Amino acid sequence: MALSNSATPKQGKLGRKKLGLMSELKKQAFLIFDETQSHHDHTVRSNALKQAKSFILKALDIAPLDGDCLNLLTRIELESGHPHKAKKSIEQALIEQPENAGFWYSAGHVALALHDFSHAEHAFKQAISLAPNETRAEVGLAYTLFEQGQKVEAFQLYRQLVKTHSQDIQIRSRLLHSAQGLVADYYDQELEQDLISYLNWSDLNLNQLSHLCCSVLIYKFQLNHQGSAASFNDMANSVLLLKALRHTIIKNELLEKLIIALRQELLTHASKKGRLINQYVPLCEAMCQYALNNEFLLPYTEAERSMVLTLKTMIEQSLSQTGCTPTDISGALMLYAMYESWYSINNNQVLFDFKNDTWPAISFDIKTAHDQLLHDQHFEFEALTSMPEHDSHDVKTQYERFPYPRWQCLDNKNITNYGSALQHEFPWVKIPDSILSEPLNILVAGCGTGRHALNIAKYFYQTHVTALDISETSLSYAYKKSAKLGIDNIEFFLADLTKLDKLNQSFDIVECSGVLHHIKQYERALHGLLANLKPNGFIKLSLYSERARKPIYDIRKQYKHGGIEKNEQDIRILRHVIFSDEHIENKHLVTESDDFYSMSGIVDLLLHEYEIGFTPKAIKALCKDNQLVFLGFSNLDSQLKASFKRFIGANCELDNLDQWEAYEQAFPSTFSSMFQFYCQYKPKLRPMG
Repeated sequence: MALSNSATPKQGKLGRKKLGLMSELKKQAFLIFDETQSHHDHTVRSNALKQAKSFILKALDIAPLDGDCLNLLTRIELESGHPHKAKKSIEQALIEQPENAGFWYSAGHVALALHDFSHAEHAFKQAISLAPNETRAEVGLAYTLFEQGQKVEAFQLYRQLVKTHSQDIQIRSRLLHSAQGLVADYYDQELEQDLISYLNWSDLNLNQLSHLCCSVLIYKFQLNHQGSAASFNDMANSVLLLKALRHTIIKNELLEKLIIALRQELLTHASKKGRLINQYVPLCEAMCQYALNNEFLLPYTEAERSMVLTLKTMIEQSLSQTGCTPTDISGALMLYAMYESWYSINNNQVLFDFKNDTWPAISFDIKTAHDQLLHDQHFEFEALTSMPEHDSHDVKTQYERFPYPRWQCLDNKNITNYGSALQHEFPWVKIPDSILSEPLNILVAGCGTGRHALNIAKYFYQTHVTALDISETSLSYAYKKSAKLGIDNIEFFLADLTKLDKLNQSFDIVECSGVLHHIKQYERALHGLLANLKPNGFIKLSLYSERARKPIYDIRKQYKHGGIEKNEQDIRILRHVIFSDEHIENKHLVTESDDFYSMSGIVDLLLHEYEIGFTPKAIKALCKDNQLVFLGFSNLDSQLKASFKRFIGANCELDNLDQWEAYEQAFPSTFSSMFQFYCQYKPKLRPMG
């Protein structure tokens, strides 16, 4: 926030001595406040804010109408979690200096803290009109528009901001978030070029651009169910298509069919020519990356299968000969990797033993991507509980074969204090000082491939994360990612979550996301988690909604009886059938899910060994039975909160599960992305003897 944008207004004559004292107090307050922005310790930061407030209040005693002092007081109150007090001080500042852009900018942030988005929009627009380049009001305005559901307008504003703040990672991240789910209405060359530039960004979730990329490509190629007006060469040379294949999930049936056709034509052309010509190497490489990202999900014909088998035989024969190098078989390897993993090649170890400097650059990228598959690269992890025998536990067997999800990058967030984040999310809850001020031991139970656990370890100060999972393959994926990202405040262990009751650990926080609904003995697993949670500690649970998942359950029942097995060929057949069946109700809930576009995702979505759904009523009973105080859902956006308040009326309470039960009955798809909620553990003391 801007602290000052114009001179202090006249407020009566001050003697030189008082003026000097006021200036010194203001200076000290500003210095202390600036230092709080780099404090990681909550207690130190809180004390510093109190000290800064003390100085600025003394300055205001001398000059009650000093705008800079009132603006700084506003910032201090906001940082201290007192938005209503902040509102009072910034309103006074604006009465004195209504033309001050910095004050309007602060007013915008106060309105955001109060969830008053219309006032926030007005304040940021005022700041922009008064001084377009003096504050970050445009960033605040874009955020406000998004929170109000004006996603197209927010995205367009972020597009402009990216051009003027090209290296700002926060703006990049918010642009991607605002783009999620948007589609183009026509072909726009400028939008295409912007998307190409965004797809060059690294360490961000570019898959959020998927729908936009797909829609632009459909209009560009004039694609419909009869085919495309574009030539093979036009499509093969489309920079947007190549980058979208490398960095996004193509969540569109028309485009997926086009990709399958392009792949077949590329393979057929190379087979006839006896080689992969240079002109089509970029397309082939992009196809390989796409196949690796979706775990070789796309189906292929018997004619293609025959050509792929011929490639495999040729590669295997070459590898058995002395003097073979990656360069000799680079084209064949890339064509093969459009369809199958190199790990399916006999004697593939010879291939991976070649020194890195012997690989051509473009096929080396494919080799590096294969390393992510963790084929026969399991690490050993200490088991904290007894573990089920190999192949005797259906869920363990599933995740050993299909580790899920295969993520590439973490979120982009500001590093913060866990307790402060809880306080911000649930301002009606008293957060213990130990959670706010002391180092935290956090248990992530059922961490899978580690993305959530690593997000916690990276973005929360003073935390040590213990991550547990039943799958060694999943833990291996997580461990490799932690090493690559340089995150060392995390440990990984094998554990059966139904056997944690004798673990004898003591955690401040427990997080268990997307796990309990896959455990038949989920009550026992929850009991074990709570046995290792300190009294008054917090637990975050994420559970499937029975109502929101009903269409998925219906599809699952329909095809489970059709003999579908958990193997690659049957999974490809299942997807083809679902795409083709026009009579499936709410099919879009499946085909628009990211999980529908990877092999492990399909297994988790439609072929999981066990799943149970919940309702708000069931969550209420679960809390009551386990001495948990429900705090509220943590995945509610502003529009959902507003809808809930309109539906329930003046007496609505965000932590009232009876009200949420009524709301979900009326709007059953509300929690399609799971119930995500926090509880506080409040065990009653048991009498001795």
